Amino acid sequence: MVEPASNSDKRVYERVKDPAIRLQIGSKIYSSINWSLGGVLIDGYEGGLSTGSLLSITEIGLSRGVMSPVKISARVIRASAEANLLAIQMLEIDQSAYAILQKLLTTKMQVMRARPQHG
Repeated sequence: MVEPASNSDKRVYERVKDPAIRLQIGSKIYSSINWSLGGVLIDGYEGGLSTGSLLSITEIGLSRGVMSPVKISARVIRASAEANLLAIQMLEIDQSAYAILQKLLTTKMQVMRARPQHG
């Protein structure tokens, strides 16, 4: 599902819940709650990063299947130890990461267009 950005929201890109992606940060792999080309909200975070911290994402992939090596520089926007959530903004993504994420978004849009319209 694509979530439209609200007027009060500063997001440039719309967020996608499905398909979920996995990301490797350090030695741990996390699953997305939602993501876009500009950022990602991950679940199950158990680390010491705080707002403003810089990090690297070294692999991404679908919720199941093979992970691909990437180079993504990111910054923590929000970290919640109580809720185990981490919101990050992607600052720089390499060509490989961009191609993977763009392909997922394109496939998502094709599926949505192919569905019958009710109304």
